[in-house]
Amino acid sequence: MFRRSIATLLVFFVIASTLLAADKTVKGTLVKVDVKKKVLVLKTDDGKKVYSVDDKTKFIGPKGGVSDAGIKDDRLKPGAVLELLVAGNNRTVREVHLPERKGAN
Repeated sequence: MFRRSIATLLVFFVIASTLLAADKTVKGTLVKVDVKKKVLVLKTDDGKKVYSVDDKTKFIGPKGGVSDAGIKDDRLKPGAVLELLVAGNNRTVREVHLPERKGAN
């Protein structure tokens, strides 16, 4: 009985750790923003990728400030170079690191 409990607990931890895989950083050039669907399309070294944003996604400027505009930020234009912190599922974005505004000093 005790061995079965330990084995079950071990299997649970293995499955949980797989589901909670580490976040990863993705760099790419913005191709498209779809505000209604809440997605960003990036061109990366691996080709075009589609990433989902949600209400928890943080949009962070180059100096560390958080954008209140979120996905509607004026820096999210095609051609912008972005760095994303993507969840372990490889689709959901936790953070979008925005480029500096044009003409900003």
